[in-house]
Amino acid sequence: MPTQVIICDKQIVYAMGCSLLIKDNPALKGYHIIKSLEELNGYIAFDKNKQALPMVLVIDSAMFDFKQSVTLKRIKEIRATMGLMVVYNNIEDVNLYQLIDAGISVIVSRSVSKQEWSKALEMARLHKIYFCNHIAEKVFTMVNHMDKIKLTEKVHQLHTYDKYILVRICEEASSKQIANEVGHSKRTIEGHRTKMMQQLEVKNLAGLVKAAFMSKLYDHYLENPGLYEVTACAKTSSL
Repeated sequence: MPTQVIICDKQIVYAMGCSLLIKDNPALKGYHIIKSLEELNGYIAFDKNKQALPMVLVIDSAMFDFKQSVTLKRIKEIRATMGLMVVYNNIEDVNLYQLIDAGISVIVSRSVSKQEWSKALEMARLHKIYFCNHIAEKVFTMVNHMDKIKLTEKVHQLHTYDKYILVRICEEASSKQIANEVGHSKRTIEGHRTKMMQQLEVKNLAGLVKAAFMSKLYDHYLENPGLYEVTACAKTSSL
């Protein structure tokens, strides 16, 4: 039975280029271009006997926000009803790890060749596993650096308050200094520091500093200081 393709991508020019590859495949029956997952339910085609045609969703990885708890549930729902092919559009390996961990088995990079793109679409249609060469290399490297990937993910999951404390520790600020900045007691700051050590599985302050640099949190802070503004962190302790 022919398959219809749904392309979910904010980059319309890229999506239109992908549609040209679809037209040449007799196993595929048309395509739709959408800009958000919310539009997906409105694009279900039927054959002459009013039976729903199988679908493959080609989606930009940036459409999945893993900070939202509903994202994994949404991916599971999509995979249960159609083939899924992800065009990887991120530079952080942790995002690739999250995609694979969510069960997505067909992933290509945006700069993939026409041949690999078409191969990936076919594998998604058949619900098989396929990574383009670039993604396969990143996965191989990622497997060899899994400890770093997991640590980065843990750091990203920290509350903004804890991230502020962590970057200030990197700048050699004392617990008393940080306490004055955020409006809490020195004991509260020390409690957060101890909790972070447990969460990140490190033994001392040097381990926290190492985690901040390995995860590029401190680099992110230097590039985006406004996101770590002390006024946004004050009085938000979870302890």
